[in-house]
Amino acid sequence: MREKPNIAEEQLLTLLEQHYHISVFNLEFLPLGLDTKAGTYRVVAEQEAAYFLKAKQVSSFYEPACIVPRYLRNRGITAVIASLPTQEHALWIEHENWRIMLYPFIEGENGWEPGLNDGQWREMGTALKQIHGAALPLEGFPLLRCERFDPGEYSHWIERFEAQQLTSHDGSSVEHDLRSCWRTHQETTHRLLTLMKTLASSLQTQAGPRVICHADLHPGNIIRTPDNAVFVIDWDDVMLAPKERDFLFVNTDDSSPFFQGYGAAEIDWAALTYYRCERVITDLIACAQDVLFRDDLEEATKKDAVELFRDIFSERGEVALAFATAARLA
Repeated sequence: MREKPNIAEEQLLTLLEQHYHISVFNLEFLPLGLDTKAGTYRVVAEQEAAYFLKAKQVSSFYEPACIVPRYLRNRGITAVIASLPTQEHALWIEHENWRIMLYPFIEGENGWEPGLNDGQWREMGTALKQIHGAALPLEGFPLLRCERFDPGEYSHWIERFEAQQLTSHDGSSVEHDLRSCWRTHQETTHRLLTLMKTLASSLQTQAGPRVICHADLHPGNIIRTPDNAVFVIDWDDVMLAPKERDFLFVNTDDSSPFFQGYGAAEIDWAALTYYRCERVITDLIACAQDVLFRDDLEEATKKDAVELFRDIFSERGEVALAFATAARLA
């Protein structure tokens, strides 16, 4: 979120003192990430310790995003960054229409630019193997989503959207721009959706075992530090799914540094193709929603969403990766 949440900073300071016994020296809003329903801050306590605060709208809050990483962290998987318990042993604070979480602040950079080096990819592979190998608690995680390989919701959304929006001439220039981009790439979008439907029919019964997956493991959710340590952040999409759900942005060559850390793994190319197609579809829908259906977002944020839409179809973008993976099915 690039705009501050509508929470008074004085109220955040009070909540931190009340629930974490932290006296804040400095609170700095961080305009990070693509989540338009969340805001993030850097918190520096009077004792000089630094924290990362995240405020999430109730409408998009997903309890397993806090519960599962804390479970993994407690099992000794140190690459997992989990929310810190409050004085009442809760993993988040409830405040009006927000849920507020506090994390340790990791001094480092994300994995986009420059990309992870070979040593960091090996560390990432080792960490992900630990995550995928973690046994569930006996009681399970009741609210944790489980993969069903059902693209029907995407298909219905796109059908309604195209019927209602593609012939419309209403709205701002950025809204016209988004509709134009969608029309330009409409055929490609439908090819991806058709491929998902075809693969889903077999994956529903033939996909590998469901394991704990981060489910949004792009380089922006990997923090690397100067000493080559790597940490996995932002568990908002955590779910039970085949391991390929976390291979979206991984070099799938057997000899890649990632698999040197992860170990030998037989890749289900049908599952990976499905997930890379799904990534495209979900990102396109998110862009359209932000531009056309979010009156609370500023024009600059909407323009960024249109640029992201274009990037998805670029020469080395998500669409090209999805079709390159589909070629492995032949």
